[in-house]
Amino acid sequence: MFKNKLLNISIIIIISVSLLGVAAFFLYQYIFPSTETVEEEEPEVVESIDDILPLTVSIPKINTNLGDSSIIVFEVTLQTDNKKAKAEADKRMFQLTDNINLFLKNQTKDSFSSEENINNLKAQLINRLNNILTEGKIVKVNITQLFLQ
Repeated sequence: MFKNKLLNISIIIIISVSLLGVAAFFLYQYIFPSTETVEEEEPEVVESIDDILPLTVSIPKINTNLGDSSIIVFEVTLQTDNKKAKAEADKRMFQLTDNINLFLKNQTKDSFSSEENINNLKAQLINRLNNILTEGKIVKVNITQLFLQ
């Protein structure tokens, strides 16, 4: 390679140490995976139906036009976090219904095309309806009827 033997040996040693370092790094990553990349999700605690029913509010069926002139029949059940929130939601039923109606008018048929889109709509609806309540909050929206035409 080079005429100087010391230079040849030095380059070979540097390359060998570098290759061993890279191999050791990948081996370490393979044997001891990072705890940051492995995320363990906590299992959801399933409440009994007897605990859920006293906290639910059913919104009556809403028939309206979507933003793209499609017609939707929409019925939901809201789960609140406490009994005061349920009582307030019952009293504010007209405000909740109006807010859901306005929310639906801004949506299109494509907004209901996949499960992911529907889950995003549920999250937006929860945020929007929680702005109305003062005694508690809505923790879950269950769509009991959804019909698009």
